[in-house]
Amino acid sequence: MPNVSCSAKPLDSWHTFAAVGQVVGAEGAGESPSRPAARGRAAEAAKIRRTCLGQSEATAAGAEAAAAKQPPAARHRELFAPGQATKTWFGVIFSSAQVLPYFAIYPFMPQVLATLQISAADTQNLVLNLALLLGGVIGLSCR
Repeated sequence: MPNVSCSAKPLDSWHTFAAVGQVVGAEGAGESPSRPAARGRAAEAAKIRRTCLGQSEATAAGAEAAAAKQPPAARHRELFAPGQATKTWFGVIFSSAQVLPYFAIYPFMPQVLATLQISAADTQNLVLNLALLLGGVIGLSCR
């Protein structure tokens, strides 16, 4: 008999609960009426509004008129158009500066805190969350 090992671990109960919740929650969920309306399929959008949302003809017609007045959807290239590119890059850099340290610090946090003689897992979590809370308060107060 060959020696076969499987590296995949079985799903935890919360994984199973989340997967079942997504499947059950999505069952019977219709398409949003805004999607066909944005693609020029007003009659289909009105039918969805009547059948799934229970809207009357007048309400559905008003929603269609409001959707027709909205500007066309923006394209991704507009993010880097003149006058907008600076704002886009600021958002990219700010988000990266906020998220990347988590990937750089979190894997080594137990070793860093153990060096500071904080070895209990609950105490490490408490220290980490208090540091994050303090950083958030300082960040919000320094405007």
